[in-house]
Amino acid sequence: MAKKPDEIAKALGVSITTVRLVLGGKAEKYRISKATQARINEYVAEHGVKFDLTARSLKLKRTNTFGLIIPRLSNPFFAKLSEELEHRCRKQGYQLIISCSNSDEETEKTLVNGLVQRNVDGLFVVSSTVQSQQYLGKTISKPLVFLDRGYGQTKAPVITSSNFEGGKDLSTAISAYAEGEPVYFLIGGCQQPTIMERARGYAQVMPEGQKAGWIINSERNRTSDGEQMMLALWDKLGKAPQNLMVSSLPVLEGALAVLRGKLGHIPADMRLATFDENQMLDFLPNEIWSLKQNEAEWATAALQAMKETLEGETPSGKTIMTSLIHRSRDNSVKV
Repeated sequence: MAKKPDEIAKALGVSITTVRLVLGGKAEKYRISKATQARINEYVAEHGVKFDLTARSLKLKRTNTFGLIIPRLSNPFFAKLSEELEHRCRKQGYQLIISCSNSDEETEKTLVNGLVQRNVDGLFVVSSTVQSQQYLGKTISKPLVFLDRGYGQTKAPVITSSNFEGGKDLSTAISAYAEGEPVYFLIGGCQQPTIMERARGYAQVMPEGQKAGWIINSERNRTSDGEQMMLALWDKLGKAPQNLMVSSLPVLEGALAVLRGKLGHIPADMRLATFDENQMLDFLPNEIWSLKQNEAEWATAALQAMKETLEGETPSGKTIMTSLIHRSRDNSVKV
C-alpha cells in the first residue's frame, strides 16, 4: 500500500522535510546526500507514495493541477509528449488536464480561460499563432510554459527541439543518397517557427537556385494537408518523386495515402525523410531517415520550468537535441 510522506520519513528515520525535498526534486539544491536520496527513492519504488492533496491544496492555496493545450492528439509527437508529461506530473503529485486546440486561435483562448476558471496552478501551451502567444503572455497571470513554438513574443520559458540543426541533418542524409537529384520537401505549417527552422536547415543544405522549385507549402500541418501537397506534386511530376522529405508524420501519412491511391502501392525505391519518429515506419519497404525528438527530455524540462515558476525562481527554457535514425532497405536501423 502506498505510503504518505510522514510514513516514509518514520520508516527511514529521516525528517519529513527531507522526504518532501527529495520527492519534489529539490534534493541537489538543498544538498541532501546521494545515499539518503537513494534510500527514499528505493522505498518509494517499492511501496509507492500518496499525498493528502486536499490538505496540501488548502495549505498552499493550490489545486495541484496543470493544464496542457496541444494542437491534436492524432499527431504522434504530441500524443507521446502528453503521455510523458502526464506521467511525470502524476509522479510529482499533480494531475494534468489535456485539451486540444486543433491549431485554432479562438479555441485555444477558450480552453485557456476554461482551465484558468478551474484554478489550475499553471499551463503548458503549444500556441497556435504569434497573436495567441502574445495574448496569453499579457492576460494570463498563471505560470506559463510554452512548448514547441517560440514566437519571440513572451518572457515565459519555451521548450523546443534543435529544429534548424535537425533540418540540416535530415537534409544532408537524404541528399547524400539522392546524388544531385531533386529532394522534394512538403512543408505543413509553414508559418510556425518550428517548421520555419526546419525549412531553414533544408535550405542551407540544398543547392542554390534549385530548392525553390522543390518545395510545396501548406499553412496547416494535418494529414489532409499532406494529401493536398502530394496531389500538387503529382500534378507537377506525373509520377512519384524519387526523394521525398516531409515536415511531420501527419504530412507523410497524407502523402503516402495519395501515392497508394494513385499506384496501388508505395514505391519501394522512393527515399523518404521525415521529422519525428514512429515504429510504424519499420513496416515501409523504403530507405527512410527520421528525426526523433526526445519527448521524455521535453517533459522533464517542461515540468522543471513550471516548478521553478511556481517557486518564484527564474525559469529557464531549453532547446533539446534531436537524433537521426536511418532505416535501410535491408531492414537495418541505425541511430
